[in-house]
Amino acid sequence: MLQIGNKNYEVNGQQKQMDTVALLKESRTFVPVRFVSEALGATVKWNANIRTVYIDMDGDAAPSPEPTGGTVKYYDGIAFNDVTDVDQYGRIKVDKLKEFLLKLADQLRFVKENGRYYIECTYPEIPEGYEWILGITIYNKDGTRDGYSPIGRNPEWLIPAKGSFKKEATVVTDIKNVKLFNIVISLDHVETGSLGILNIVYYMDKSEMRAKFVPESAIIPSENYSETFDFNKMFQW
Repeated sequence: MLQIGNKNYEVNGQQKQMDTVALLKESRTFVPVRFVSEALGATVKWNANIRTVYIDMDGDAAPSPEPTGGTVKYYDGIAFNDVTDVDQYGRIKVDKLKEFLLKLADQLRFVKENGRYYIECTYPEIPEGYEWILGITIYNKDGTRDGYSPIGRNPEWLIPAKGSFKKEATVVTDIKNVKLFNIVISLDHVETGSLGILNIVYYMDKSEMRAKFVPESAIIPSENYSETFDFNKMFQW
């Protein structure tokens, strides 16, 4: 017996607890596959590489073999195998994705020269069929905000989506009014998207500095880089 939104559940009168809850969404009930299956006597196995759940009532199911083969190429020092480093939908697998995201973060700077403020970036090389998504939002103390991305109508806020660039942040007229930066970095397959993003939050007074990998699915764990990330290297305004 499960109740929507409740971690507690019951199996043959015995009380148990999950680490998640059943959901009601658009008139459909979604239940946690592992807890329900195991309550019914099944063995549940998860293959992260192909994002597939195996439910076996006899307890003998085995995940399919890992993919093999492919060609390894290097992109700015990152080794990438076009078969073993992607999932069945063409998305770069999480561990390799994190390498690319952190590489771009390491090559993004907010610098000051001659009293002017600039955004500098060199996009790492990436395999064919993928694209960088970089979004930078600057929040001001007066409640306004300014954004930079490769998409938009205002050319003052546009930045390239590949190569190298040095963009003057002309919207920043008073650095003392800047409250925080929020940066989102994603590397997407052009058709199927990505398994997660790198989110960086930086307050000018350094009251909060956060760098975190945020997965697109709750099945994939997040990862916090805040203790090792070089915020001073990125934020030099």
